[in-house]
Amino acid sequence: MTKRETLYAKFEGFEEQIAHCYFLLHERFISNTPLARFWAEAAMDELQHCSILRFCRDRGFMADVHIKPDVAGHIGQLLDTVKGLSSDPEVSVDEAFYASLLVESSEMDETYHKLTAGLAKDHPLLYEAVQSSFRSHHIALADAAEKFSGDRGFVEAFRNLGKSVS
Repeated sequence: MTKRETLYAKFEGFEEQIAHCYFLLHERFISNTPLARFWAEAAMDELQHCSILRFCRDRGFMADVHIKPDVAGHIGQLLDTVKGLSSDPEVSVDEAFYASLLVESSEMDETYHKLTAGLAKDHPLLYEAVQSSFRSHHIALADAAEKFSGDRGFVEAFRNLGKSVS
């Protein structure tokens, strides 16, 4: 496997781990159907991110990007925190959104955009769909934080993430 393929595989794994955390939150809040549905849909979004990265790797649509070596380590550390929170059977709604905000506001988003940029030239429609889906993901996070959390800080943070998406 080339260095570039290894990089894509590593970030595919990160996206899959985020999805797993969101599925755990789905299970944690299963008695609140709308909140559980939100976390299931957020998990599906993350699986889609994983799948898009795998598609790029499998089809050779990999962008020639430089990712700082410490980015993967930082994301890995954040994921350890998110995993701890999401696996806590007593995690609160606010703690769940905090965990989500940790990973969603990390270098993960920027890296995902860099890695999917290889689609723009040969698959512009798919690239636009990826961009649109990503914006919708952040809007859904903001809307859910507003509906279920009541912490305006989470709402504003997720809305700002949605605005920063290219």
